[in-house]
Amino acid sequence: MSKTQRNFVLGRMNKSLDERLLPNGEYIDALNLRLGSTEESEIGAVENTKGNTQLTELYFVDPDTNTNVNLSSNARTIGAYEDGANETLYWFVHDPTFTLGLTGKLDMIVSFNTLTANLIYHVVSIDDGSGINTTLNFDPQFLITGVNKIGDLLFFTDFKNPPRFINIKNNYNEPAEPTTTPSHLVPTTSDAWKFTAGSTNNLGLNTVGFHQGTIFGCPTAQGAIGAGVSPTTTQINLPGTGCYSTIIPGLDITPGFGIQGTNNASSLALTRFTTYAGITEIGLILASGDGNPGNGTIAGNITGDDGSSGTWTARYESMAFAYTDDNGNQQNPESVGPVSLKGVTLTSGVTYTLTN
Repeated sequence: MSKTQRNFVLGRMNKSLDERLLPNGEYIDALNLRLGSTEESEIGAVENTKGNTQLTELYFVDPDTNTNVNLSSNARTIGAYEDGANETLYWFVHDPTFTLGLTGKLDMIVSFNTLTANLIYHVVSIDDGSGINTTLNFDPQFLITGVNKIGDLLFFTDFKNPPRFINIKNNYNEPAEPTTTPSHLVPTTSDAWKFTAGSTNNLGLNTVGFHQGTIFGCPTAQGAIGAGVSPTTTQINLPGTGCYSTIIPGLDITPGFGIQGTNNASSLALTRFTTYAGITEIGLILASGDGNPGNGTIAGNITGDDGSSGTWTARYESMAFAYTDDNGNQQNPESVGPVSLKGVTLTSGVTYTLTN
């Protein structure tokens, strides 16, 4: 009797053919098997490998509404650690498109005990207080491959941030919001700025809103949009003489103006309030024309003459680099930062009123 030998190197299942006609490298049916361990008692026996079963689901608890907010479909696990002795899995999660907060990101460290089905959120952060990064500052390009647990301390590193650790017995709260408000930003329900939005398209990037501050191109500005509307029509020129030169050769900036605010925002002038590529930004200068107002937070309501309304929250900070004007003087005129704009999409031709 002849001996038939087959291999399955192609790794391809084929249920369409009779097994006598099956090409070498294919197979009719298969099971996931393992040898040497077991979920029951017969150690060493061949057994079917268990598949994946969803054990839990992650949420973010909105502190304002006390409701569970789902993570986005882009959330990913970027690192994990198995504590076999305690039947517990730790994993590190990064969501780059989270719907809440100024950063638009969510990072968390969570654990799940397979014996008790107990899910613990050890660290959850959407903002480190800067409006730019989370406390954990995870990055999907830097996976967390170095993880170890010693006692109650979980050590980890992603080779982007310094090596860190947490005590798994502790709860780590989100950094507190600033408890003091700059004197020129005392909360009020009065109008702060009013502008009619414009639009421009530079290099295929569509920008909508108000932008008259630092504009690309000099002496001919390119991309200035929008205009102040009474009572915020007073123009405050940015400091310096002539054009601003940058650290990039040939890239000159026109130092334009900001529109002075009213009421409790009268010490500030708005240089930009624009949305592009889904990102909204604010720009501010001091109404004295001396330069930037430093770092701070500001928030309020926004209403459009088209009937739209919503809220806005912004964190701004002075720019990390300075310009050089035509007299060779260093200028750092603006403070800029991200805006969380909710309920409104800026539309060209619509007049918007900002309150703070």
